[in-house]
Amino acid sequence: MAIASSSPAVEANDLVTLKAAIAFMSETGHPVSLTNLNRWIARYGIPVTTRGRRNWVSMSAVLRAERDEMDRMATG
Repeated sequence: MAIASSSPAVEANDLVTLKAAIAFMSETGHPVSLTNLNRWIARYGIPVTTRGRRNWVSMSAVLRAERDEMDRMATG
């Protein structure tokens, strides 16, 4: 029996580069700049993994941050 963990686990197939995250968000009609993505990373504590010269983030975490930002903006 598996035990559910409350810690944010990041699966390898969920990691994308910052550039790929920005491109995905643009394709979905919710564009985000690198500056704003970096703000979300800091504000929501999104873990960043560095591999070589590239920074990788969980796309799920980015989508949750985008949802939270939309909620924050809607409530003023």
